[in-house]
Amino acid sequence: MWMTSSINVMCSAGDEVKSTFKGYSNLGGAEILSSMEKDIENIAKSALELLDSTQITPGEYDCICTPEVTGMIAHEAFGHGANSYKQVASYFFDDKGTIAHDTLIIDKGILKQGICDIQSAMHLNTKAIGNGRRQGFDRKAYTRMTNTFFEPGNDKLEDMIASISYGFLLENATSGMEDPKNWGIQCMVNVAREIKDGKLTGKIFSPIVLTGYVPDLLKSISMVSSEVKLEGGGFCGKGYKEWVKVSYK
Repeated sequence: MWMTSSINVMCSAGDEVKSTFKGYSNLGGAEILSSMEKDIENIAKSALELLDSTQITPGEYDCICTPEVTGMIAHEAFGHGANSYKQVASYFFDDKGTIAHDTLIIDKGILKQGICDIQSAMHLNTKAIGNGRRQGFDRKAYTRMTNTFFEPGNDKLEDMIASISYGFLLENATSGMEDPKNWGIQCMVNVAREIKDGKLTGKIFSPIVLTGYVPDLLKSISMVSSEVKLEGGGFCGKGYKEWVKVSYK
């Protein structure tokens, strides 16, 4: 059994309306409400902060991504199918009966393996690795992701912030999409906190569109946090349909 839930906050000042949210999921049940309750105040504060946000000037910036933004990048850039133990998108075998296991996609900058189900493995003459997933019993199974994440590094958030002369801390991922044929990526983010001379200034920009060429984006990563946390209330869909549960961080 798994549980998915979210906290959504809307606030207004005159004609201005802003909103934010945080998604949650777990392998379990209503105990997830305890972790949600302790976050309510901070989520409400974030929504109020957005009332003072301004639009960002388009350009290239040094950015730090909070776990949910990092996870969305991994999901869209190369994820569409890694399976990690004990999260809401985990399973013992996929919807075509293939035993599931962890899939290492990229290691030290080298593409090691893609993802596939029985049908795609047959066409590619490779081994099926258990990523055939369907929205329901009456739907077609597609090669789909499960839980997608970067392995931990050795860096701390305070050192990341201190390393930036001018840039942003990105948080509160909302949606994303990718162009698999041309290696394009686009991620929507609700909040960008300004960093100047290694310190947060308190100024907020919203909304943010993070876009680029996936190989360039991945090669530009210079620091990786030592903390890994898989969670979130996300689903992966094909346009408006074929929704399956995923998690990432």
